[in-house]
Amino acid sequence: MRYPSYTYAIDALYTGSSLGNLHAFARLDAATNLEGLWSSMDDRFCLGRWKIDVLVDGNETRPVETVFFPESQITRYVAADTGSGADEVKIEKCFFIPALADESDAMNAAIYMIRIANNTDVQKEIVLHHMLTVPAVASPYFTKKPAADQIAKGFSIECDDRFCRIETTNNETERRRFGSLLPMTSCTVGDDRSTISAEYQIIIGAHATEVYEFSFTFASLGSNTRADDVPSGAELLEASREYYRTMIGRSQLITPDAQINRGMQWAAVNTARVQHRYRIGKAFTNDPPQDIVVLRDAAWYVLGSDYCSPAFSRELLECCLQYGIHENGKVTEYFHTNEEQPVRHDYGLNINDDTPLFVSGLWHYAMTQGGRAFLESAYGMMKRACDWILSQRKDGLVHCTSEETNVWGICGWRNIIDGVNLAGDVTEVNAECYHALFVTALAADALGEVDNAAYFRKQADALKETVNRILLDPASQLYALNRDRHGVLHRDVTGDLIFPLLFDLADEPVREKIISMLTSNEMWTPYGSRTVHPAEANYDPDFGYQLMGGLWPNLTAWIAYCIRKDRPVLLIEGMKNICSLCEPPEPKKFVNAAPGEFPERLHGETYESRGMAMSPWMPPTYIWLGIEGLFGVTPHLSGVKIDPAFPPEWRWCLLKNLAFRGGSITLFMYDGTLYSTMIVRSEYPVVVGTLVETTASDDAITAVAMDVGDRLVLLVHADSDVSGAVTLHTDRGPVDRFVTLHADEAMFDSF
Repeated sequence: MRYPSYTYAIDALYTGSSLGNLHAFARLDAATNLEGLWSSMDDRFCLGRWKIDVLVDGNETRPVETVFFPESQITRYVAADTGSGADEVKIEKCFFIPALADESDAMNAAIYMIRIANNTDVQKEIVLHHMLTVPAVASPYFTKKPAADQIAKGFSIECDDRFCRIETTNNETERRRFGSLLPMTSCTVGDDRSTISAEYQIIIGAHATEVYEFSFTFASLGSNTRADDVPSGAELLEASREYYRTMIGRSQLITPDAQINRGMQWAAVNTARVQHRYRIGKAFTNDPPQDIVVLRDAAWYVLGSDYCSPAFSRELLECCLQYGIHENGKVTEYFHTNEEQPVRHDYGLNINDDTPLFVSGLWHYAMTQGGRAFLESAYGMMKRACDWILSQRKDGLVHCTSEETNVWGICGWRNIIDGVNLAGDVTEVNAECYHALFVTALAADALGEVDNAAYFRKQADALKETVNRILLDPASQLYALNRDRHGVLHRDVTGDLIFPLLFDLADEPVREKIISMLTSNEMWTPYGSRTVHPAEANYDPDFGYQLMGGLWPNLTAWIAYCIRKDRPVLLIEGMKNICSLCEPPEPKKFVNAAPGEFPERLHGETYESRGMAMSPWMPPTYIWLGIEGLFGVTPHLSGVKIDPAFPPEWRWCLLKNLAFRGGSITLFMYDGTLYSTMIVRSEYPVVVGTLVETTASDDAITAVAMDVGDRLVLLVHADSDVSGAVTLHTDRGPVDRFVTLHADEAMFDSF
């Protein structure tokens, strides 16, 4: 498939990309001006704003369109006085931060590459004016604002004709450097030592094209970055593209639906953008840029990261195991990754969803990647967590004792609602605890812990029975939201009804009732499912971070997963609904929306994006939904089961390079037969073969070939109209096949 990108007219955009690598996080406006550069190793902003204006022969230029790539953002400019500048002088402003697979300090950099093409018969005078604001700024284009101490910092700035060297007042370890090998024509430092105004005057000859590089580098805790390091922009840009090609190509799902294919590509991209190295290890945060790791979100995150970046999943889990577990086995809510000795914060709750979800996350990694060896190392913690869960029961149900409100009094995922207490016997948390007990029983059984396996299985069964006896209304066939500390059942109809389905508590009639409710016209919208039913008295499409009636795409993903077998057409609709705000015709109509990014949360009626333009946890959730929901991958210690949920009209689907326990599997379905490079279990006929290397004449073509013993089989897909050749490099020599395909069409051949 082609390398993904989006191109938008500048007038259609409100904000720009959020880009990240292991060391940094950068935010851009729609015209590719920097709106903040942050360092993960020390949780500080290195640069507040960087704006570049371009003049041609004294005339201002204006942005006309912006292109969004996985690793970069480019805005194209024309002369502001006449439209002729578009043909005569072409200007592209490209920004990126290097994304590299290794631990290179080259990632401690932000780079602009200004490409200017003079297509006229005369030379042109170009002025590049840079305005840098060094302290952090509260950008109007992003919901997350810097801390006050980051905005109030003071600096010393020393400049020569090429570089400005910047140090934070009273902190010489915070070193930065701005500049280029191109000499400055002038440079002025603001009186308050917080701004730099630099100008470059350039003459470009007739019919000449030049590229000018400008960098901002920074030293961070533990880095070896020197003030004189000058990254090579062109090499780093290509290396960053290769990094994302690798990320996109791992566990790559390709379907007959182009929007889902794009969604899977960008999900992999954005999963990588929030992976950082912090002082104590690698982790991701639920609200970048910051150093807070929330263990609930880490557990959801690894469900997808296990498939596209398994090595990072392992390091994230190890970090959480080391710093996020209380002595009694309870999993904490969050900790800071840049504290030398991280403090565990639990909001004073005796139990919440972090504990069972983290157990499930450990189990998932063991099944997908770590295998028995990882399970052996994680089992002790899983057992301790389950012992804690069981110690928090009251009348047979896992019981949260809090009388507080908001994060101190809500023990489930919707935990940031002012004035609300959601504690006592919460159905969501009990469903998650059932699953934690269930998988811990499976772990004990796999490790030969016979008595523990029987014990946890018995406790899981007992919890399931109690939930269905006490929290399920036999008349409505719907679960209560919770039974509060005074014994009152609250029967609010919310998206939380999905948890008994997601964690296998509900029987078939109840499943169907809940699915019908959550996919009704009142709950299921063009952009996903509402968090609260509009008929509820406390429904509000905007209140409580949209948790009382707004839309959170992760809820839509959970529902879509649970309807996969019953309603595969609606599963596809849900996946497309989630993608729809990654590529709207006019992103600015949704405000906090950027092409290629999954928004965090939406107003429940206007669908305006009200949170982060790039949700940190939705991208890996989308990967999980595609791989386990749509393609039906279920990993076990003994192997993989494939149980697809394709709509009836789909003849084919491809899952290429599925990451599995240090290796990969390639599978595709065609006309009801599953072709696989590894023995797998499935209700469908399975043909096992050996992967044959293929090359194609056009990037639009994706080809997979297998030697299945008595013949070769080939699946070819095109993401645009194309005629070209596919070459199979067999032991007997090359074999060519010529194909003509329409966009999103696939063909199968056997010979």
